[in-house]
Amino acid sequence: MIELCSACNSRFEEEFPEGPCHICSNILDSLPQLMERAEVELSAHPEWKTFALSTSIPKKLLAKEEEAWDYSKGESLKSWLNAKVSKHLEEKTGKPYQPMGAPGRITIKLANGEVTSSNEPLFIFGRYKKLVHGICQSKWLCLKCNGQGCKYCNGKGKMYDESIEELIGDVATASTGGRYTLHASGREDIDVFNFAGRPFVLEIKNPKSIQINLEELASKINSEGKIELLDLKFAPPSSVTLVSDSHFPKTYRAWVGSSEELIPEDAEKLRTFDYTLAQKTPTRVVHRRADKVRNRRAKITSAKLEEGRMVIDVHADAGTYIKELIHGDQGRTEPSISSVLGKPCICERLDVIGIDDDFIKLVLG
Repeated sequence: MIELCSACNSRFEEEFPEGPCHICSNILDSLPQLMERAEVELSAHPEWKTFALSTSIPKKLLAKEEEAWDYSKGESLKSWLNAKVSKHLEEKTGKPYQPMGAPGRITIKLANGEVTSSNEPLFIFGRYKKLVHGICQSKWLCLKCNGQGCKYCNGKGKMYDESIEELIGDVATASTGGRYTLHASGREDIDVFNFAGRPFVLEIKNPKSIQINLEELASKINSEGKIELLDLKFAPPSSVTLVSDSHFPKTYRAWVGSSEELIPEDAEKLRTFDYTLAQKTPTRVVHRRADKVRNRRAKITSAKLEEGRMVIDVHADAGTYIKELIHGDQGRTEPSISSVLGKPCICERLDVIGIDDDFIKLVLG
């Protein structure tokens, strides 16, 4: 029969003889000291209103625990340890234990008695408007040097001077520290304006500080006049998947030109444009995306002739290629505005003016 220490014995339905512990090798004798160190670590973070807890247990202890389960049912060491330590910390500090969504985490490594504390990642939800051309959404590392800097990218390490991700993340991490990633619901082309407000979550990993004034963050970024941030708020970790996996119908305003004269009758034709498109992957992106046919619904809700150009509003499914909807991409999009009018058309300007993101509004506000 195996022998257990009093701590391990307390977890099993049937009592084992006490002696040198078969499971923990009496490491748990030092648990009171570990909990005291955890209390000191937690008390050093007055900005944490709640805390999370992680315990690291050597694999060999878990293997020996399974051997004990052959003799009696019992609570797992990890579950028992988390419950005991979290209850102690709650009682001593008055801060509630919050496994998910807490601002900070206490980590205990049972093998060497190490106790540390760290800030949890920050998640900031918001919407951005893009007010200028020439800004891509994400930082685009140089294809030749992968960010190291070379002749191809003039030593910058990236393909474009700035991105929405950097415009937001660089300012945010100036006060928090850490590494950032922008997660967004879709993206617009680099030459497209966005006046609708695209949902995003900025994730900041390993922040040195979790204290950040979101109003000041928005004000500083908005003052540059390149993008505008709206509705900033702290969000749970689940917001990343919610936002990045959500794709919504959108309304676009497009300025359509043609080498042939556009006339009022063309506007009349476009006002009845309401089709399910068959769109092959556009020639401009087929080198990096699967060449397949996508079916997308598109409806023109407004069309008017202005100074020889057609100005149209299009409501379309997520993933619709609007520029190809206009020029047809040599027949790879059918029908297109070019095919309906029987005239070669081009997109001279494109704005996102509406995003049907009611689902996001319902969940995150």
